[in-house]
Amino acid sequence: MKSRRLCREAALQALYQFDTLGEYSPDSLAFFIGHFQAQLDLDDSDPDSRFVAGDFCRELVQGVADNLDSIDEQITRASEHWSLPRMARIDRNILRIAAYEMAFRADIPRKASINEAIEIARRFSAPDATMFINGVLDKIAAQLPPREQS
Repeated sequence: MKSRRLCREAALQALYQFDTLGEYSPDSLAFFIGHFQAQLDLDDSDPDSRFVAGDFCRELVQGVADNLDSIDEQITRASEHWSLPRMARIDRNILRIAAYEMAFRADIPRKASINEAIEIARRFSAPDATMFINGVLDKIAAQLPPREQS
């Protein structure tokens, strides 16, 4: 869904800023949501869509922030010969969003999280980053317990 992709991209930009500044704040998140709100309003026929999109973006950023230690531990275990500080900041935050979705969002298929991360990396990162991101996320997915089938 295109609106979810835009939410992930907005969340990536917010997390990149927080990572650069070394701090997360609810006020910064509110600023980002407000800044990206016009871009997240994709369906003018459904006035609630902008709230849904903003909520998803907020949930991604808040979820990563709340679970950062666990997410970073998963990424560290899955990325051989790469420490988190050594990774490009953009790649690190793409990985964080996808790892959060795979570990904490049962409503999002893990393969969808991986595919979205790769597509976002194609837009925002170096050309060879997609292989790195795919490899790390595949390892994270393999290390997570299987989800119950509904």
